[in-house]
Amino acid sequence: MKKLSQVALMLTCAVGFSSCFENSGTEKKQDEINVNTKTNKTAGSDWIKQFEDTFETDISLSKWTKVQRTDYNSKYCDYKSSVPSVQSRDGKGCLEIKTTKISATKYQSGLVKSLYEYTPENNTEYRLSATIKLLAMDGANYKSFTQTYGAWPAFWTVQENGWPTHGEIDIMEGYSFAPNASRFASNLFYGTAVGVNQLGNLAERQYPGSFNIDGNNGWHLYECFIRMKDNVITITIKINDTIVAIYANSSVSKLNLNNFKKHNIVLNMNIGSNDSSFINPDKINLFTTAIMWVDQVSAYKRAL
Repeated sequence: MKKLSQVALMLTCAVGFSSCFENSGTEKKQDEINVNTKTNKTAGSDWIKQFEDTFETDISLSKWTKVQRTDYNSKYCDYKSSVPSVQSRDGKGCLEIKTTKISATKYQSGLVKSLYEYTPENNTEYRLSATIKLLAMDGANYKSFTQTYGAWPAFWTVQENGWPTHGEIDIMEGYSFAPNASRFASNLFYGTAVGVNQLGNLAERQYPGSFNIDGNNGWHLYECFIRMKDNVITITIKINDTIVAIYANSSVSKLNLNNFKKHNIVLNMNIGSNDSSFINPDKINLFTTAIMWVDQVSAYKRAL
C-alpha cells in the first residue's frame, strides 16, 4: 500500500453471491490463462514450496494474522479481525474480504498478514503469487469493480517494523474512480530513516492498458519474482504472465533492494484516502459491498 501517512507509521512502528458471479462471467476460452485452478503456476522440479494457502480446509486462517486497526492511509477505513473469512465462491474455497459502510465517514474492511516471512538470499529466486477476483454487489446484483469509487485493494509484501527501512513491494494496487477509469499499478517504497519514504512514487509502474479486471470471469494471476544473483537483486512483477515492471537498484535513485528483508505477505481492501485530492470521500460508492476473493497464495524458492 502506498504509505501516505508517515506520522502514523512512526507512531505504530507500516457470500451467497457465487451463483450470481458464475452466471455473470463470460465463457472461458481454451487459450485464456487458466487462473481458476489452485495450481496456477505448476512448479518445476527446481522450485521448492515455502508457503501456500488454498483456503480449502483451514477456515480459521491459521497461517495469517487478521489485523485490527485503522488503515495507515485512510481514516475512513477500519480493519476488523472478524471480516476476513474463508468461503466457497465460484466453486472453490476463497479468502473473502468484504467492505461494509458503518456511517457517512466510516467503512469496515479486512486485512490479513502472513505469519510466513521471506528475505532474498544470494543466488536464489523467490516466486510469490496470488489469484484474485475483485467485484462489488448491489444487493443481490453483480457490479464490476470498475463501477465503484474509492476502493483500494492491494496484494503486497512488507516489513512493517521500522518502515520503510526494509522496503515494501506493492505487487498489485487497484484504485476505483468510477465514472472515470480505474487503474492498477505496482510500486516500491524504501528509505533509510523510519517513517520517511525517499522514493516518492517514482517506482510506481502502471499495469498494461490491455489489462481488463473483468476478463476471465474476474480471476487474475498476480506474481512477483525476487531474484538475487551474485548479490544483485531484480524484482519482476507480472499479471497473467505479462510483465508489469522490472526493478533493480538502478531503477530509482536511492533504492536499495538489498535491504528488503523479512517481508510478510499482505492482502487487504482499503477504502478512501487521507488525501481528499486523491480519493474524494464524498464520492465513495461501493454499492452494498466491494469484495476481494483470493483463490490461492503461494511462495516458492529455487537455487540459481
